[in-house]
Amino acid sequence: MSAGGHFETRPVNIYALSRIHEEGPFNIVEKHSSQKSELQHTKIHEIESLRLLVDALIAAGVSISECDGFFYSFDIPQIGKEFDLLKFTDKICLNIELKSTPVPREQILSQLLRNRHYLSHLGKRLALYTVVTNSAACFKLSLNDDLEEVSIGEVASAIRKVKTGFLEHVDNLFRASDYLVSPLNTPSRFIQGEYFLTQAQEQIKKNLLKGIDGTFTGAFFHITGKNGTGKTLLLYDIAKTLSKNGKTVIVHCGRLLSAQVKICAEIENLSIISSSQILNEEDSLEHYMYILVDESQRIFADPFDAICKSVRENDQICIFSSDPEQMLTETEIRNDIVAKINALPPEETFVLSEKIRMNRELQSFIMCLKDLKHRPKVPMDYYNVDISYANSTQEAQFLLEYYRGKGFTFINCTNPEYEPSPFSEYSEDFDTLHVIGQEFDRVVMLLDHSFYYDCEDKLQGIPYPDPNYLYPNLFYQGVTRVRERLALIIVKAPELFEKVVSIIAPEEN
Repeated sequence: MSAGGHFETRPVNIYALSRIHEEGPFNIVEKHSSQKSELQHTKIHEIESLRLLVDALIAAGVSISECDGFFYSFDIPQIGKEFDLLKFTDKICLNIELKSTPVPREQILSQLLRNRHYLSHLGKRLALYTVVTNSAACFKLSLNDDLEEVSIGEVASAIRKVKTGFLEHVDNLFRASDYLVSPLNTPSRFIQGEYFLTQAQEQIKKNLLKGIDGTFTGAFFHITGKNGTGKTLLLYDIAKTLSKNGKTVIVHCGRLLSAQVKICAEIENLSIISSSQILNEEDSLEHYMYILVDESQRIFADPFDAICKSVRENDQICIFSSDPEQMLTETEIRNDIVAKINALPPEETFVLSEKIRMNRELQSFIMCLKDLKHRPKVPMDYYNVDISYANSTQEAQFLLEYYRGKGFTFINCTNPEYEPSPFSEYSEDFDTLHVIGQEFDRVVMLLDHSFYYDCEDKLQGIPYPDPNYLYPNLFYQGVTRVRERLALIIVKAPELFEKVVSIIAPEEN
């Protein structure tokens, strides 16, 4: 572990680990050996399954030293994808999944195909196996995507091929951007289905479709979650599925993007319209079987009422997706559309709680930025956060071009339509009102005297030129679009800079 709380996962010897039978000591030793940031909660049956595998491998001639170099219960950061056993060399990636009791072959095949998807970007030769440990039945995924039954001897042989030259550190092999697909940023990958949902997303989709199947009259469903939990991808994926059964429309609460036009053109029976079109084309809603509303907390009251009216009169299915904490304007707060959705009431409400877009380090930093008292219990070094100071607008421009040259996207606070603001001087890649549903690997944003910390150390903003908008809300809409690296430039605001810098200051002993 590096100073400041940045953990680097290390491989373990599975023979040594598998000799521990008790749950508590097993988890303590596994955390210490692997240097994971958190204690695993491996269950007794999983511990027993690992021991049975190792016993079978030793009986097949695998030595204790050949049991070295395995990453046990490895999670891809932010994705929620876990592998039971992984071992890497410069050219080979070996994956072994463990099943303590028999499961359907289709389930084994599905898991190994998914594993291939997540590991294929490494550019290594993949050897993918599943072992049912109570019977020592072994399966391999072939290059033809077939599930072949093999002997434990073949698994042992595969282990011997990676007995030396294995990698000690792998965290830098896995980047969130290799897996996180946004329909609005990478529409081609979405259209081609080059993505997987997380387990939480899959479960919500399964339960929601089941709920729709059991409904024969107009009905409402609600998906809710904070920024970065994958609501937009889930909603678009559900829409793609529903479009195979009938005409489907996604209502986008903002200006339509070229990516959405592309999705409409490529996926039959799927339309995407802006919420501003609804009142002009109210009659057209009746032609759809399914109406899905993304970022519904932003929709105005009249289009919302028009959707509800159409659903009730035409026995349609409507799915609202919302984040109650992401309201940008006084009008959105006053309308409180989420409260109106809850009052319908919906048939079911599904909650996405686990963030998948943003890594924990950036989550923690943004929470501290919002409230300086929100310090993590385990100190973090925030090595993916840059904080710079500009003494003038010109210096800020120089720094912006520097970060753009390093692949950062500049998201500017939205400028008012008729009045100048301090941010009008900067030419942005996007403004905060036009990044709804989007995400970027690297984001740079500005803060100036428009922001300050109050007596409770919470970030506040001076009145925006358009009183309908709120500076802090606009800022959070932009800063929460980041996935991997964040750069903040503080312009001509030394007190604010000192407060922000305090977040990355080392803890005093």
